Amino acid sequence: MNTIGNIDPAAWYASRPWMANYPQNMPRTLTVDPQETVLSLLLAACDQFPDRVAFELDGRRVTFRQWRLQAERLARFFVHEWRLQPGDRVMILLPNLLEFPIAALAIWMADLTLVLIFAGAASQEIEGSLASMAPKAIVGMDGLMQTFRAARGSDAVREIVVSAPPALFPAALPQPASAVAFEDALARGADLPPANRVVSPDSILLMVYTGGTTGVAKAVRTSHGNMCAGIAMLSAAMLDQVGPEGGWVVSVQPFTHASGMSVNLLQYASRGVSQLCFSNPFDTPRVVAAWNSRPIQSILAGPAFFSRWMATPGFDALDFSALRSAITGGMPLRPDIRERWEARTGKPLLLGYGLTETSTPIAGEMAHARHIGSVGFPFASVELSLRDPDAPGFPAVPPGTIGEVWLRGPFVMSAYHERPDETARVFTTDGWFRTGDLGRMNESGALYLLGRIKDLIIVNGDNVYPAAIEDTVGAHPGIADVCAVAMPDDEDGERVRLFVVRRDPNLDEASVAAWCQSRLSHFKQPKRIEFLDALPRSIVDKLLRRELSQRPIV
Repeated sequence: MNTIGNIDPAAWYASRPWMANYPQNMPRTLTVDPQETVLSLLLAACDQFPDRVAFELDGRRVTFRQWRLQAERLARFFVHEWRLQPGDRVMILLPNLLEFPIAALAIWMADLTLVLIFAGAASQEIEGSLASMAPKAIVGMDGLMQTFRAARGSDAVREIVVSAPPALFPAALPQPASAVAFEDALARGADLPPANRVVSPDSILLMVYTGGTTGVAKAVRTSHGNMCAGIAMLSAAMLDQVGPEGGWVVSVQPFTHASGMSVNLLQYASRGVSQLCFSNPFDTPRVVAAWNSRPIQSILAGPAFFSRWMATPGFDALDFSALRSAITGGMPLRPDIRERWEARTGKPLLLGYGLTETSTPIAGEMAHARHIGSVGFPFASVELSLRDPDAPGFPAVPPGTIGEVWLRGPFVMSAYHERPDETARVFTTDGWFRTGDLGRMNESGALYLLGRIKDLIIVNGDNVYPAAIEDTVGAHPGIADVCAVAMPDDEDGERVRLFVVRRDPNLDEASVAAWCQSRLSHFKQPKRIEFLDALPRSIVDKLLRRELSQRPIV
């Protein structure tokens, strides 16, 4: 048995050595009221900060008082006019418009379940959600509803349609008579009795689709209790991101994504923080134009957003004096992006780690004790262990050794919706959640991620981690973006296939190959180098590796 001194690795992880790195004001243990719900958290914030701006978009504002009032009216409409029953599912198909948080709060007031659909979803993707979720209603943007209606099964779903601000989106097609305008639903709800629904911590708060740990699309069931535990954990870790007197953050990460929902819409709103919203996560010129209008203290976005933002005209003239830090995650953070950001803004870019299945991020860098290249330290209440995925019994591995990240805690989802096979695949009998992520932990407790097990490239028996290749190649000054995937090879089983987006239009294959030859071991060097105008990414900037790996080799 491998030991650290006289300590078994399993006992070492159980001792949570990472807590020694917490700042003095960060609690080591958390107590969550077992009766607390996300609804009670948000209503408490509305009562405590009624006159603060909750959300602002393109000059329009909603205070915490207005947020509650409008949500109450929509909840009454759901309960008394549409007669939706507790637990019924309601879809939201919206970008980060002001109507999104109003609709979400109304859904929870009526003890309904929110089903999140990415605003860029295709009709075929929506069909799968309709078949498995059987939603009773949808709140969608007018410009997106044609895609929804083209999906089989959509004709059985009642519609509330939000008119997109014309300054942000082109005019939409006329809506059918069966659709209820968002403003009309609020007006009709104002004359109805209160919803008067009792929400339980076991009620399902939301369901969101993920490829998860196995690559199969499935919906994560997150209860109010799961999310309350995650919010408590996240709020303790992010105390210093925004001052106790409140402040402003940028909400560019879509609320339909797990991190945009948990970090911004829920965690920040529960603390009375004001959010400057952006409806298009790719519209960096609009972020540049609006940045100086508010003293922004924090921003969460994917690594590719920061790279695009820094290339946007006017970025270097922005005032970052109020910014405490920027936060990123969802994808490995290439060192060159971090270095350019911190050199140009003078503010740290901190990496976090979480999964849709964990409700909120569960680990993150701390500015006072950074281990560059890591995703930081697990937060309070997180049980984490690195296990050997190939050994009988999955034993814990010593620090510095690569293993699969296992997690346990009240923040972990209850199950995948109607997928007992997938649920059983990721949960152990004693409650550990197998993430499918490979990582290692140093003796200080900093966690380093090496990628997904399924993305590992095995060259003649040697493991090659795509993130390590991308870090090395991405440091080339002529390269804007890069992705490494596996390709079949007759001699070595697999080899590295590299996709590159040029920053320098004159960059050629020979230059990239020479860079790799001087910096990578022979078996890690790419066998093919292919140039693309852009890498395929999701709406939250995640690389679509599978799409690249399935491209024909010509």
